[in-house]
Amino acid sequence: MRFPARPFTRAVAALALAVLAALAFAPGAMAHALVDQMSPYDRERLDSGPARVTITFTEPVQLLQPSDFTVVTSTGQSVTSGPGAVQQGNAAVIEVPLKPRLAPGSYTVRWRVVSADGHIVPGATVFAVGDVPLAPPYLGGPGGGSGPTETSAWSVTARWIELVGIGGLLALLLFRVLIWRSAWRPAPRMPDTERDAALSWARDAWWIGFGVLALVALVGEACVLVVKTAASMGTSVWGALADPAGIVRVLADTRFGDLLQVRTLALFVLFALGVWRFLVEYRSDDAPAPRDADGGLVSMILMMVPALVALGSISAQGHASTTDMPALQVPVDALHAAMASAWIGCLAIVAVFLLRLPRVAGAGGRLAGGLALARFSALAVIAVALLVASGVVRAFGQMTAFADLWETPYGWTILVKVGLLAVAIVLALRARRVVSALRRRPGPPNTATLALVRRNSWVEIAITLLIVAFSALLVGQVPPIS
Repeated sequence: MRFPARPFTRAVAALALAVLAALAFAPGAMAHALVDQMSPYDRERLDSGPARVTITFTEPVQLLQPSDFTVVTSTGQSVTSGPGAVQQGNAAVIEVPLKPRLAPGSYTVRWRVVSADGHIVPGATVFAVGDVPLAPPYLGGPGGGSGPTETSAWSVTARWIELVGIGGLLALLLFRVLIWRSAWRPAPRMPDTERDAALSWARDAWWIGFGVLALVALVGEACVLVVKTAASMGTSVWGALADPAGIVRVLADTRFGDLLQVRTLALFVLFALGVWRFLVEYRSDDAPAPRDADGGLVSMILMMVPALVALGSISAQGHASTTDMPALQVPVDALHAAMASAWIGCLAIVAVFLLRLPRVAGAGGRLAGGLALARFSALAVIAVALLVASGVVRAFGQMTAFADLWETPYGWTILVKVGLLAVAIVLALRARRVVSALRRRPGPPNTATLALVRRNSWVEIAITLLIVAFSALLVGQVPPIS
């Protein structure tokens, strides 16, 4: 089972152009907000009460509601004389005026701001007026609530759904361009009835997958928005659902919301192109010709651009934008996500094809499945190599030393990902040896061999989906460099 190299080379070149086009529209990166200066500073003792409390951050921030920046006594009584606000002319500074002549006592300053990268940055400090003991920060009462954290089950699950939806859509497009296209150009020699059955089923299965993953992607975006609103407003997820005004405010007034709008627009462009292509492919009930089995190279590349933009916008709002070199780290992070989608998603699609094609088209289906498996094996080598290389670059961009790997939760999550990745790669190498043996044999592979490869593939898919879950957790953890 050998393929002419030219179609695959042209498809890879077209894919590279799509990546460049997507990066051209990628949003700019911003750093993560950290407290730079405070007045009064943490645990400061004053002879008399200050007129106001001021906090300066390392980048512009936003306050979504007045209760996000308050000053209270040790029993929770507010001592502010007005709402907290971002300083006019300097969005990196927030300030809140205080009542005059504060009584001696311990006071808590607490805040929750939205940084330019979309992360919620909460904090609390105390200061004292007069010669009194400093009490622990008071975190109860109005304004002291805390929504789901970036590492909560809500946040990780929402991001996991988002990544599976968008990454799966990209994988579908990559499968059709780089795997199925090569398997049917030229068409395998098989009876017309088997060929038509295989091509018709593959077309139907691809579009069903596209519809399901489109729905998953939209649900993922909605979940991410609601959970982010809950975190921003310091309420529960159910409280955020009951507060449409808060959802609109997060969507309209934060950089996270701006990037979510970019991502949603890119998805709708992808869906519109998909509807157009669907109508073209189903203009008749006949089985698609082998030359049309890939959905059209130009059409698939056009659809790939908004998919890559959507995936890249996730990188632009994450930790990659907080490094010293965001212009390098954001594209590398997007490449990392794209290669993970290519490997995991295409593996799942090939496994489904290996399961159904032999039942649909007999020996012809086994031949088509074997050809797809061989092409995926070649693609997987490139995808995994780029995945590992980009992961190394990202890890060094977020850590200060090797010891961070075992001394920080962020590092431990990376180690777990690496361990799971190593197991998945071992399984992939075993499958590749089987594929290499199949390519040396004439004719379609037998059913038992395809079943063995398929079983190994499902185990590999389960492990890689766990890797995606830990990636979703990693997004919410604080890296050593922040």
